[in-house]
Amino acid sequence: MSDSNDTTAKGTTAPASTPPPYVAVPAPYHVASPQQRAIWETKAKRGIGFGAAWLIGGVLITVVTYAQAQGGGVYFVAWGPVVYGIYRIVTGLLLLNKSKS
Repeated sequence: MSDSNDTTAKGTTAPASTPPPYVAVPAPYHVASPQQRAIWETKAKRGIGFGAAWLIGGVLITVVTYAQAQGGGVYFVAWGPVVYGIYRIVTGLLLLNKSKS
C-alpha cells in the first residue's frame, strides 16, 4: 500500500525536480516599480529641503531675537520650527533610503 503523499492523481510518483507549491515569491504589493521609487525620491528630497528651511528659519528667528535682546530684553526661542525641521529632514532621509533599496 502506498502513501497518498508520494503519488499524483494517476498513481505515479511526482518528479523530484518540481518545486513545492509554497515557494516564497514576493507579493506584487511588496515590489515597488521604478516610477514609484522616483516618486519617493522626489518626495524625500522635497521633504529634506523644506525641513532644512524650517530648521534654518527657526534658528534664524532665535538668533535675531537674541541679538536684539542683548541689552537685557526678552528673546524668543523658536524651538517649534527647529523640531519640525528636524522631523522633516529625518523622514525625508528615511524615505530616500526606502527609494534606494
